[in-house]
Amino acid sequence: MRTDKIIFPVKVPYSTAPDIIKLKDDFSLTPISDGTFQYKREELDVFPSDLADEIMSDDLLVCYNKITTNYNLPKATSIKELALYVEEDVAILALGKVLAICFCSPSGFIPSQIVGKSFFEIHQPIPDSDLLLKMSAKMGSLLSDSTKGPHRRHVWTITANPSNNQHPSLKDKYAPKVIDDLYFRTEVQTTVPLGDNIHALFSVKVSMIPLKEIWNDDEKKNIILASIDSMSEAMLEYKNLKTIKSILNSK
Repeated sequence: MRTDKIIFPVKVPYSTAPDIIKLKDDFSLTPISDGTFQYKREELDVFPSDLADEIMSDDLLVCYNKITTNYNLPKATSIKELALYVEEDVAILALGKVLAICFCSPSGFIPSQIVGKSFFEIHQPIPDSDLLLKMSAKMGSLLSDSTKGPHRRHVWTITANPSNNQHPSLKDKYAPKVIDDLYFRTEVQTTVPLGDNIHALFSVKVSMIPLKEIWNDDEKKNIILASIDSMSEAMLEYKNLKTIKSILNSK
């Protein structure tokens, strides 16, 4: 694989700052493929109460109608239905508060546990996130403002779990020893206002590749090493990167 085609949002030093940009191109949800549909169904069967939940209301049904109309999708009356129509994981926000979520590829958290929580509450457990928390109130309004969005953010990590689903119960299932045991994971996070300056669609597209596919690119390798080496012990623990840091620095 050509490494110049890989999304590579790694920065030095590592930071939890809300590094979002206004999306210039038109955004569209991706109709689901057979493979992704099967994957999502399987994950929802294994974790039926963890990956999806919603606070049902008339406003939420209006949001589903707007989304399915805007993106030419079949009618949806629940967040699970909507998620099974598209490649992306999806959530509905109201000024930063999570009203509904169906994430079949969560990054180390249980999606149903953040329903009803604000942007501040969701990110409060993250180490070294003072700036992110300080901006949380403004972020909720910004991401729902139709005159200012949509916005996009890229995040990354390295994991020994080869599945897109990084459910916390799987944290200790894999014991990496060498580079070949590791994967480079990226998320494209997009927030699209739904027109009332209150509600927004939040979508996440996950990509995973074996880390060895980019490890021969010295520039990218050195950036990854420098970024991980800049993380605090608390952040390494939070992201389950302590053992991985040792593996990477042994090469």
